Amino acid sequence: MDRRALMLATGGLLGGAGAAQILAAGPAVADPVPPVVVFDVREYGAVGDGVADDTAAFRYALTLARAVPGGGATLLVPPGSYALGESLLLGPGMTVQAHGARLFRTGNTSALVKNYTGGMPAVSEYEGAGNISVFGGTWDMRGSRFTSTCPAFVFTHADGFTVRDATVLDVPQAHAIELNAVRRARIVDCLFDGVYAGTGTPAVPNRLEAVQITAATSAANLPAPAFDGTPCVDVLITGCVMRNSLPTTAPYDALCGDHYVAPAGAPDTHRRPHRNIRVLANRVESSGAYGVRATDWAQSVIADNTIEAAAITGIYVSSGSGVPIEDISVTGNTILGAGSGGGTGSGGGIVVSNTSAGQNSSVVVSGNLIRATNGETGIYVSRTDGATITGNVVATTGHPSDGNCQGIQVQRSPHAVITGNHLSAIAGDGIGVDTGSTEALIAQNTVLGAVQNGISVASSEAAVRDNRITGAGTGGPAGSYAIRIGGNAVNVSVQGNVARVGTSGGGAAEAGVGVMPGSQGAWVTGNDLRGWVTAVRNLGTGTVADGNLG
Repeated sequence: MDRRALMLATGGLLGGAGAAQILAAGPAVADPVPPVVVFDVREYGAVGDGVADDTAAFRYALTLARAVPGGGATLLVPPGSYALGESLLLGPGMTVQAHGARLFRTGNTSALVKNYTGGMPAVSEYEGAGNISVFGGTWDMRGSRFTSTCPAFVFTHADGFTVRDATVLDVPQAHAIELNAVRRARIVDCLFDGVYAGTGTPAVPNRLEAVQITAATSAANLPAPAFDGTPCVDVLITGCVMRNSLPTTAPYDALCGDHYVAPAGAPDTHRRPHRNIRVLANRVESSGAYGVRATDWAQSVIADNTIEAAAITGIYVSSGSGVPIEDISVTGNTILGAGSGGGTGSGGGIVVSNTSAGQNSSVVVSGNLIRATNGETGIYVSRTDGATITGNVVATTGHPSDGNCQGIQVQRSPHAVITGNHLSAIAGDGIGVDTGSTEALIAQNTVLGAVQNGISVASSEAAVRDNRITGAGTGGPAGSYAIRIGGNAVNVSVQGNVARVGTSGGGAAEAGVGVMPGSQGAWVTGNDLRGWVTAVRNLGTGTVADGNLG
């Protein structure tokens, strides 16, 4: 059967060379689905041999595709290698099918794919060209040669974007995908392989996320008005891989996120959080700074990702603008070798923070595996009310300059719940509850081989219950304890804990429980402190210590 007969037999229509293929939707129904109009770039002159300039053919096909009444056309890019000297400007409802194709830039042009270009009328909120999909393709920006800053994909001010099975290479000093004021975006099973970060050694962090999730705040961010501060909503990133395999490129600084800081005097509309962001089951093989950089997110989930060799921090949840971060779940992630870039050691496995003007709430960090962190903390939570840190495994945490570090640390975070965690080989305190973290519950944790204190509490009204601590003070006896109460803390309760000195070569802390000068009203009771030369060392006032074994 010839091609025309085949198309007619399947209910389609085929015009002459250069005409669109119209694929029928099937048998007639009460409300028929509109036909899908397909524009094959080969039929408009594209060669796809990697030598011929295919710009004009793509331009012609796209012009016709954007003119389809009601939108919804498909641009078909068959397997081949296509040289392009300008962007693919997509219209509403358009789809690009590019499996097996390589598309590459031939100069310092704009993004390879976008839904907006200069000179188009300004749009607000999510009113631009949306419901756009890109399937497949290797999108090579050749940024090492054409170095003007430019993302590979740019989507702004619209609803509905999908990029699936795409590979993005060698982006010049920018993002693989820019999501600016978008709703309902899906980034699925994509590979982000390297970014050209400029000549010389780039600063760390160099602020180049593979997928930027940002708001419409200014032309400096993206020259696509209106600059109404519209945030991103409902973004899914899943099944993606970030790596750097080329000698001419560097790793991105994060798989996804942002680095925006609202300038002084910015309107409140420019301080709205991005909501319902889900980063699920991705793999980061190398990063110049972070695995995930969740800036100004709320009602969001970061789960089941594997992050290796992040130079500073595996997962960083923060706001540089003081935007309150709330309802965040960080769960089931595997983070290996965070802080691999050395430096000051200010990073960690998972970090949750805010500025002095912002206070987070309802953040859950649970079920994560964090190993071989070279920084201050395995898990650090600051300026967060009601944080829950539970069921995590933190193993082998050390500071790059041999300074103190913590397996888990909370600071300025009242009402924290720290339960059921397993910590081992921490070159500092196993768990630290520091300034401003009143009314914390620290219960049923296991701490093995902390160089300094097993658990250190420096905030009032804490409850330390039913923890198991073995080998605290492996760095020497001076000033370390299995459980330490300090920082002028008031009314700390220590009950039902089991603390052991440890096996040969293990801990040699001063005492099982130490109550420091300035502490008041500590209650130390019902603890199993057998094996310690000094079970309880009390230097505080109003301490009640009775019913302990040891």
